[in-house]
Amino acid sequence: MININNITIREDFLTAYKHPYLGDAFYNQVLLKQQISFFKELLIESGQNHDPEFFYALLHMQLSLDIHDLVDLEFNLNSAHNRNQTNQLQVLVGDYHSSYFYRILSEHNLLDELYHLIQSIKSINEVKMSLLHNTTDDLNEQLQQIEAVHCGLYNSLMDYYKLDDYKEKNYSKLVNQLVYERESIWLDLLAKRDSAAKNVIDKRKNELYRRA
Repeated sequence: MININNITIREDFLTAYKHPYLGDAFYNQVLLKQQISFFKELLIESGQNHDPEFFYALLHMQLSLDIHDLVDLEFNLNSAHNRNQTNQLQVLVGDYHSSYFYRILSEHNLLDELYHLIQSIKSINEVKMSLLHNTTDDLNEQLQQIEAVHCGLYNSLMDYYKLDDYKEKNYSKLVNQLVYERESIWLDLLAKRDSAAKNVIDKRKNELYRRA
């Protein structure tokens, strides 16, 4: 399963697991091909003979994290009721996919992996809170936080499997594709808050491109 192409993986995953009350369009902004690709690379690089369900569990959790990101916390008083309904739906769907992550790892007795990844998920959510509350004025530090949010599960896998060589060779490409070559609500939020952010973002993108 892990050796088939990313588009097919995405289609098969959504056929099997998308929320029964939602159409495919809901998922257009999440479960990106590059996310699938890097999870595949890391699991292959680990050399572990994982059950395909572990791969699906990672997709579930990344999907859950990204869906929760879509929750609009900037309430417009003129449409607060509609936004509340949308937010509640997104939270429920995010929790729906999160529950699969925990169920799969528990059922397959992957408790070491579960414990390790739980710590990373907790850290990702803490960083999100820092970004939402704008706890620092340093734009470079905020970019590091945004990278930690988008790349947190991938960093966790590289740490767990001690993929130091892979990280040294591929980390710039991974960050560039997972953070800067996609629509990111976190980068959009940063740009809205500070007019200087665009230059800092462009500088970081150029730095990663040169290293890749």
